[in-house]
Amino acid sequence: MKNEHDTREGYCKMLGHFLTFEYCRTANKGIPCSKVLDCWFEHFPIQEFISENYSATEQEKIFEPPKPKILSLAEILEQAQQRLKKKE
Repeated sequence: MKNEHDTREGYCKMLGHFLTFEYCRTANKGIPCSKVLDCWFEHFPIQEFISENYSATEQEKIFEPPKPKILSLAEILEQAQQRLKKKE
């Protein structure tokens, strides 16, 4: 069951404060944050949880390396330009 650990709290190394597991489990467009193993391994068997609750395809998405910041910024700029064009 995916939400069995949702109320547990742990320290987020990326954001620098405590969060519930529910946040971490859904932070990446509905799938867990890529740091989920690093942050939760001391709280419960997180690798087993991921294996039992996510398909191989979902696991690939969870653990794929993040995009370089410059690409993310370029995508955000492009999306903003498209929104502006729609308003015109």
